[in-house]
Amino acid sequence: MSVEMIEVWRGSARQWEVDEMGHWNTQYYVARANEGLAMLFGFNGLPGLFSPDAVTTIAFNEHHIRFHREAHGGAPLHMTAGFLEVGETMAFAVLVLHHSESGQVAATFRVRLTHVQAADGATPLAWPDAFREKAAASLVETPKEAAPRGTDDDPVTVTASRDRAIHLGLKRTAMSLIERDSCDAFGRMVSQKFIGAVGSGVKQLTGPLRACVAELAETPPGKVGGAVLEFRIVYGETPRIGDCFEIWAGLQKADKRTMSLIFWMVDPFTGRVYGSMQSIAIVFDLDARAIVAISPAATEALEEFVTEGLGL
Repeated sequence: MSVEMIEVWRGSARQWEVDEMGHWNTQYYVARANEGLAMLFGFNGLPGLFSPDAVTTIAFNEHHIRFHREAHGGAPLHMTAGFLEVGETMAFAVLVLHHSESGQVAATFRVRLTHVQAADGATPLAWPDAFREKAAASLVETPKEAAPRGTDDDPVTVTASRDRAIHLGLKRTAMSLIERDSCDAFGRMVSQKFIGAVGSGVKQLTGPLRACVAELAETPPGKVGGAVLEFRIVYGETPRIGDCFEIWAGLQKADKRTMSLIFWMVDPFTGRVYGSMQSIAIVFDLDARAIVAISPAATEALEEFVTEGLGL
């Protein structure tokens, strides 16, 4: 029997977390969701999973995220959450971020994760019986807002690789180092930093795409930027402090409103795959705060940017 989700986080969008588009940067939505996830586990009997002294912790397998209503600096927000499923070593959670003043949904998160040994961050371990019993007794249903819309939801075999990125002619949009402030208590890169790394170089890919859509729009837009409606992230090996990374990216497809972009995060030296992300993005009129429609002429022009066969 489904029960009500519980509150797991309350606060606001900090002004210094607002990006050049004037809205709360996507990586901070995920950072707050991770804080909410820690509270959800705590309320279900596992309060120490994210402590540096923990014997066990969690490893992320997959995120599905939808952004419903943008948040600006200072916006009061709160989050509710619950478990959708709990297995022997895995769990599937859902979190919903709300605008506190209106009650409207700001974003939704569905998170697949595994209970692992903290020492290596990879060896699956069975959940304690008390946790499984408590969580299983309070399972929730997926809110309609959290259901996938622009992304697939079926199990996926990740095809990302550095060699394949080069073969397909993907664009290298970012390359850098995993530093201490990007990592958790166990020295592993936190999930929001994957999104942050993608965002730091995203205009390397989207600059020409946005220009194409704006120039060929049937109604000329004002100042043009971009925004994301949905993410699907499948995680591979987790990078740690001192590891380097590259982001390789390409345009998968476009329709009348959105572009599906693919981002692969890999180790530039060994080729290890850290993660793969599908991003459902829009061209955004920053003056009107509205989506810029992709005209038939723009759709045709974008074809030259599409990489055939590109996926997660």
